[in-house]
Amino acid sequence: MSNNFLITGPPGSGKTSVVERAMSILRGRGLRAGGIYCPEIREGGVRLGFKIIDIMTGEERILAHVNQREGPQVSKYRVNVANVDELSESAINRALGEADFLVIDEIAPMEIHSEGFKRAVLAALDSSKPVLAVIHQRTLTGFIGEVKTRDDIKIFEVSPSTRAELSDRLAKAVLT
Repeated sequence: MSNNFLITGPPGSGKTSVVERAMSILRGRGLRAGGIYCPEIREGGVRLGFKIIDIMTGEERILAHVNQREGPQVSKYRVNVANVDELSESAINRALGEADFLVIDEIAPMEIHSEGFKRAVLAALDSSKPVLAVIHQRTLTGFIGEVKTRDDIKIFEVSPSTRAELSDRLAKAVLT
């Protein structure tokens, strides 16, 4: 039975919110979460970039930003590959040793510029620990496509009809 649960859906569908609620439910049951999440950086209602945050320690760094001068470009953002390498590897490796389940938000075009991120994601998916990971919906090739076609994953799609109950379903899946 799979213990790798991928959450997908269109941009703005509530994928991260679903994972955050599932994480809250699981923490309420006494489980310890680890891994990473990548919230937006906004100023005056305008999205300027994204942070990468270690769930266990709260350490945060810039993942990508409109004002960053170097790094691979994804849309209007430039990715800080060194930050993604360092923080994703340390956070996911720490979670593999200390957490009851892992959260990876998100496996997407910005993050996969980091070889360290990809190594850490594969280590998490190959482990016996449950993984809740948000994954880019449209990409079907490369690293993202390979993750989606693994035999040990189950994909959940966020939609208006599933959003309300999906967090409970994910928490229940982790607990079984």
